[in-house]
Amino acid sequence: MLQMQSALNVATNGAEWRSGLTQLGKTIDWRRCIYMETAELIDSYPWKHWKSVDAAVDEENVRVELVDIWHFILSLALEKFEIDQAAELLIAALDAASQKDAVDRDSQLMQKIAMHEAMMTVALQTDPVDEDYLVKLLGCFFDSCAVAALDFAQLYQLYMAKNVLNKFRQDHGYKEGTYIKVWDGKEDNVVMFEIIREMSNFSGDKLYQHLKLAYTQLD
Repeated sequence: MLQMQSALNVATNGAEWRSGLTQLGKTIDWRRCIYMETAELIDSYPWKHWKSVDAAVDEENVRVELVDIWHFILSLALEKFEIDQAAELLIAALDAASQKDAVDRDSQLMQKIAMHEAMMTVALQTDPVDEDYLVKLLGCFFDSCAVAALDFAQLYQLYMAKNVLNKFRQDHGYKEGTYIKVWDGKEDNVVMFEIIREMSNFSGDKLYQHLKLAYTQLD
């Protein structure tokens, strides 16, 4: 995943993306990406006291947002550390998370939101991104995954799928603003999940071709 993320960042932002700037001179702030995506994740919960108070949690979107956040955490790790060291830190954090007691998925709504907000709090910090900081951020991320019942195997498959979708977006005008994100009333993320559910065996190449076919059939 680190290798794929590095390749995606080069394709999207240029070979010098680790400098903190894209090839067009635009600032890259991975921590801002993380806390903004976490805010979108929290909006998947019916937290508003004045609106849709009995609505269900959009659990699928929670997992989609977590995969998006994972892209940015991988990128932050790659920006600050060599790939082998980044992998060691990620593995250590995952091992530590696996030693924790299981998270109660039936805990109260606000308790779940508070766990996601803990990740946002760390992302909002301006401390240097050293090993301790990255491990702390990763710990919060894996806690959020546990709340959403997203294990590492599922995270891996969804990351692979989203990586394909991200490449598809870039190939079809995402950066230029010409890409169509809503396909016949459904966001492309939703279409991607529908395609994956119909696949007997996941294949990145097959997913890309299915996305391409669906995209060319848009009105």
